Amino acid sequence: MSVDKVILRAILSTLAAIVLLVAFMFVALIGLFPSTMMEITYDLGMEESSIKYAERAYKRGESIKFIAHATTVAIELDDYAKIDAYGEKYVTDEEFPSYCLEIREDAAAAESYRQYVHGQVCVAKYKCGNTTAAVTRAFELNGNAFPEGNAVIAVLLEANSNNDVQTVETIKGKMIALQSAELSEADRGNLIEILALMEK
Repeated sequence: MSVDKVILRAILSTLAAIVLLVAFMFVALIGLFPSTMMEITYDLGMEESSIKYAERAYKRGESIKFIAHATTVAIELDDYAKIDAYGEKYVTDEEFPSYCLEIREDAAAAESYRQYVHGQVCVAKYKCGNTTAAVTRAFELNGNAFPEGNAVIAVLLEANSNNDVQTVETIKGKMIALQSAELSEADRGNLIEILALMEK
């Protein structure tokens, strides 16, 4: 056997070993470190894959930040089915209120962000054709309150932009009924303001 063939075989063996090592590394990352794969795929512009790895990390009992990532990326993509699915898990996680405060560092900013996510989830339900669920969930998320920029307003604006008179009237009826609830002065002011705008 010539020296050239020996060198060629050595090079090919080394390349094969490198390919196998890289493949093994990716399999290990996928199986053992979905949070790392979430970051890698997002950085590579593979948002759909990033969402899947984020969900996998969250399912394994890791931090709420992973379902937050899945929701945020779904919002970036305007993928309403995913916003609905992952956003619902996000807002129902018991750590959601404290996480909002952690990432916004200010009570007012945290509340604004919380209302924004609620609105995105409910609008996603509406966009997916689940109109009744969207309206019901929006009012559920508010409870006996009507904060500024809440989910009800988000669904109302979406329904109005679609000339969905039936949904607008449904929301209006629920808002009128909410006037009899024990609302804070600020919430009552928000409610009255929106109802007044609807009359114009």
